Amino acid sequence: MKRIISFLAALLPFALLAQNEGQYVIQGIYNPTLVDAQKIDLRPEGIDTILPTLPVSYNLLPVKADIAPRADSLAAAKLNVEKTLGRLYNGYVKGGFGLYTTPLGELYYNQGRSRANGYGVHLKHMSSNGGLDDVGESDYSFNSIDGFYRHYFSDNEASGRLMYDRRRVNYYGYTSTDSIERVIDGISDAPEDALKQFYNDVGFAARVRSMYADSSRIAHDVGLEAHAYSNFSGSREMNFRVTADVGKQEGTEYYLGTLLIDNNTFRGKPSRDSAEFRQNGTIVGLMPSVRTVGQKYFVRAGAGLYLDAMGESSFHFYPQAYAHYALFDNILVPYIGLEGERRRNSFRSLSRENPWVEPAPRLRNTSKLYDVYLGLRGSFMNNLGFDVRASQSSFESMALFVNQPNVPFGDRIRVVYDDVDVLDLSGEITYSQGEALRFSARVDIYTYTISVQDEPWNLPPYKLTFAGHYNLRNKLIAKAEVLFLGKRPAFRLPEPSTDPNQVSLSTRTNLDGFMDLYLGLEYRYTKRLSMFLDASNLSASKYERWYRHPVQRSMIMVGATYSF
Repeated sequence: MKRIISFLAALLPFALLAQNEGQYVIQGIYNPTLVDAQKIDLRPEGIDTILPTLPVSYNLLPVKADIAPRADSLAAAKLNVEKTLGRLYNGYVKGGFGLYTTPLGELYYNQGRSRANGYGVHLKHMSSNGGLDDVGESDYSFNSIDGFYRHYFSDNEASGRLMYDRRRVNYYGYTSTDSIERVIDGISDAPEDALKQFYNDVGFAARVRSMYADSSRIAHDVGLEAHAYSNFSGSREMNFRVTADVGKQEGTEYYLGTLLIDNNTFRGKPSRDSAEFRQNGTIVGLMPSVRTVGQKYFVRAGAGLYLDAMGESSFHFYPQAYAHYALFDNILVPYIGLEGERRRNSFRSLSRENPWVEPAPRLRNTSKLYDVYLGLRGSFMNNLGFDVRASQSSFESMALFVNQPNVPFGDRIRVVYDDVDVLDLSGEITYSQGEALRFSARVDIYTYTISVQDEPWNLPPYKLTFAGHYNLRNKLIAKAEVLFLGKRPAFRLPEPSTDPNQVSLSTRTNLDGFMDLYLGLEYRYTKRLSMFLDASNLSASKYERWYRHPVQRSMIMVGATYSF
């Protein structure tokens, strides 16, 4: 700046000379002034990467919609007020009458709904005069009384049951012209127990089981059942059976242990005048198992350990396993299993299976050594399912039935034991449409291998069953059942003879296959009153389920039921 001022001062005399030449006169003191320059500041400044949020303002525009009023007609509404639970009747009685002078009477009476306890009783009577031609007297009767009581605690349930059952049958396995019907002075010469048999069963059962809401707690189920069983000939049996289940769940696994104690005391008398023999035995079993469940699979593994102290004590071990896996959202479920157990053959179980069994059969327990099966079950649609299965099993001391002559008083059925292997190929199909329609069909094809006996006496080579149920608006109910049983081999022992020179031959035969068709109809006149019609063996075939013991032809019974 100082340099610029010095330069201008040096030029001042020359400027004055020039002005004199141009006749310009400047008077006064000259003070030049410099104006400040406007410069742009280009210094760098930092820019923040986070930009400030711009304020946003919302403006509401007041708009009013004009809607014209319109009145619509509404249909009348129907309001149904229904109780959560329908009415429960305490009593139910059923009565009917059929061919061959066959009356039927049945009564149920229960306490009803209660949160604290419950009790009930059931009585039943059915009898018939038989009505079979060409054989002995074939009348029979069944009577039973059954009462129970159940009490609920906070986490447990205790129950008790009393049972009485009386069955009467006749030994009619002989021709009607036999000397058994000979009467002298109005009195038959046959012993009183030669023509008929009674079975009396007095039983008691008790049970205590847990009802825990928490599945992680140890659950228990303990039961006791006792039966005093006897017949008219004087044979009697006392059986006590105790079972105890204890289980606990840990995550997806469930551990279960079962204890079995089965004590049986049998006093057998072949006739009222003969001496008795005794057979006592106890079976103790322990069955531990564990199972695990997943979304698509189920696996169970365990074992059966049994000690049988009937006669000579013996120990038995049976592996037990089962597994299945669900495919395609449970449409197909293949499964495989292995089972085995020790079974009690008692006088009660044998006579229930065949009431014409000899008055004092020899008892021997059965071992199911193994039962290996493989199958596939599933559904074609929501209401159509199927199950196909192949099974190979082996039994030791299986009970078979053969005829034993009792000259001159007809046949008895004798029990023989043999080792039997069974191959079972089966298939089942089921169809349901709600409660209105249900249908099922099953076929079993058997192949037997016998160790000692010549044939598997009275065991069928195949069995077909069909069952249907139709409910028309809970007003008309129809039921149908069909049973097809193939030919069964039968055997009759030689007749006893006092002549050593006379040889009596045994009899082998094949019992014809048969079809037994049952049809039942029920019309419910009201919710409390209904009428029914039952018809069995509609084919009217006089087939023999057991050799020389044919069944009744078509049985038709009509009756009514009433709730109160």
